[in-house]
Amino acid sequence: MTIEMKDASLALEGKGLFHNLSFVVNGGEMLCVMGESGCGKTTLLQCILGFQPLDEGAVSIGGTELTALSAEYMRSMMAYIPQEVSLPCNTVAELVGLPYQLRVNRNKRFSKEALMEEWQRLRLDETLYTKRLADVSGGERQRIMLSMAGLLDKKMLLVDEPTSALDVDSSLLVAGYLQGLAKHGTAIIAVSHDRAFAGQCDKTLTLKSPQP
Repeated sequence: MTIEMKDASLALEGKGLFHNLSFVVNGGEMLCVMGESGCGKTTLLQCILGFQPLDEGAVSIGGTELTALSAEYMRSMMAYIPQEVSLPCNTVAELVGLPYQLRVNRNKRFSKEALMEEWQRLRLDETLYTKRLADVSGGERQRIMLSMAGLLDKKMLLVDEPTSALDVDSSLLVAGYLQGLAKHGTAIIAVSHDRAFAGQCDKTLTLKSPQP
């Protein structure tokens, strides 16, 4: 599945975030979006998800333009992991089961055994499954969310700062995990400040600071 943004321009609160921006991410590729804080990296993901309309230009998914009418269907093919996760869950077990309660995932079944296989790839201890979320570190939460995306097996994955709470070794581990998902045909767009992580991606895109 291909994600394409063509001649996209967007200004928010009087500041231009990007102008005539174009890129293509094919299935099997990883794109890292970089840039200073406030330059519009997270907003770019919101545009691809169809939550933030562009001023000009277009986003297309698999050759079909993203519109208000097609956005919900397009999102059903995507997994999105925000930088800050605030969910109505008290335990890890509740968290990993949450996506399977959504209508878009009604054809998928949760498997703890399959989840544990993903956790092994991400070096997560099985004992985390029964822990309270409050007792799980930020880096562990990030990897748990990635494992959930891996299980859902979506055609596209958008992830915001997946290594912000990780050391260099863990960052490279996460990059390797995402590369594994890409090898199965997933198109991945990751926002990151992490140059070690970006070096493991197929493509990089650097956004400039907003222009008044």
